[in-house]
Amino acid sequence: MLNFCSLSTKSMRFKKNRLILWLIAVGLLFPVFFQISGGIYINTEMATDSGGVIESLPLPLSLFASALGILVLAGQYRRAKLALQFITVLFATMLVSLFFAGVDHSLERSKVLIGIQFLLPTMGLILGQLVEDDENVIQKAFMWVLMLIVPIQLLAGWWQKTLTLTHHLYLFSIYQHFQYVPVIFVLAFCWVMVSLWNDYKTRMWFLALVMGIYAIASASFLAIGLYAAFVFAFFLRELSHLKTGRLFRLTIFCAGVVAAYFLVSFYYTVAQKNTSIVGDYGKYIGKFQTLTSGKMPVNVDQRLADWRLYLNWITESNHTLIFGHVKPPPREVKTSAHNWYLDFVRNFGLVSLAPFLALVAFTCLKLMSHRKKLSAQTQWLAVLVAFLVLIDSNFKVTLRQPYPGIFAYFLWGLLLTRLCSPSRSGLDTRQHTPGRPEIENEKKS
Repeated sequence: MLNFCSLSTKSMRFKKNRLILWLIAVGLLFPVFFQISGGIYINTEMATDSGGVIESLPLPLSLFASALGILVLAGQYRRAKLALQFITVLFATMLVSLFFAGVDHSLERSKVLIGIQFLLPTMGLILGQLVEDDENVIQKAFMWVLMLIVPIQLLAGWWQKTLTLTHHLYLFSIYQHFQYVPVIFVLAFCWVMVSLWNDYKTRMWFLALVMGIYAIASASFLAIGLYAAFVFAFFLRELSHLKTGRLFRLTIFCAGVVAAYFLVSFYYTVAQKNTSIVGDYGKYIGKFQTLTSGKMPVNVDQRLADWRLYLNWITESNHTLIFGHVKPPPREVKTSAHNWYLDFVRNFGLVSLAPFLALVAFTCLKLMSHRKKLSAQTQWLAVLVAFLVLIDSNFKVTLRQPYPGIFAYFLWGLLLTRLCSPSRSGLDTRQHTPGRPEIENEKKS
């Protein structure tokens, strides 16, 4: 009887933990936004900026999900020791910047607000280190969110007579559906593929197809590039493990490449002809039509100009380089640098960037020290985190925005847990197909 009660308690605890992980994962990825002024964000007109009005700023569900997740998992705070240390040091250096940036030491309201914007997404790092998921619960939740939202968003766009993504899904609207959400969705898809491919191949093939259409329809160079690079590398790796004579998958892969070619050609033709069916506010035509005519895309030109402007601001003096400026630039001039690093240094200086660079260096050192023992899943996770931190953040202020920032820090926290925990230092052999060479080597080590 005692053993039965013990097993029953363990089973209930396991189900409870799975439910918590499901709710956290769905909350992190589901693109629902709320406004302080009231309720779910629904807007038939596309909005790219809140105008600096906090009451009308769409706040993502992930903000509340991560906060509640941290509270629920607070009993395991020792797992997040590194994240807490990083945030504490980062906050301290930002206070130093606030103190020394102005001659009169007065705190500008706008400077405090932008400081909160930079700090708020770091809660994802804490959450990533707190969670313990040995059953791929998070990836399964991501899979179902993608399988629900992506087809619905594509169908809603076609119903609204647009080939590009629509922000309005009738029950809710997706804020910044061109700039930030597509990259996060493609990243989630990548993480799902590397984790669940062996268990859910049919669903993965379906998801790969709809995500390909989604990436192209997103009009995001980063999302399209990430999807194409990942699919090529992932299937190339999978094909390298096929036994002689198993040409069926190779045939399917080649068919997928051909289908992708025709899909890209279709959108390419749309861009060239400037078809009126594309009601995307210039987001697709404005970027891709210039590319098809052999010119530099408009958004690339804009980013280069923004980078030059912010570099000039940063290097105005040694003081601004080290401690940043007294206040952010006026919104009518610029709202961001389209580069997280330039944006952060312009506002808080190199002194505040040091803790972030230290965490990047620490992660790289851990990866190097465990490079011979890392499981394939952990290697992929490291690549995805590197993309977010080192590539995506150099073209957008990803880590300053709640939705993409929390997601990025969350994946980073998961990676750090794998690298820092002696019992789980990337050797998650359970995530791979038995019999593969890299698994046998890991077992021997």
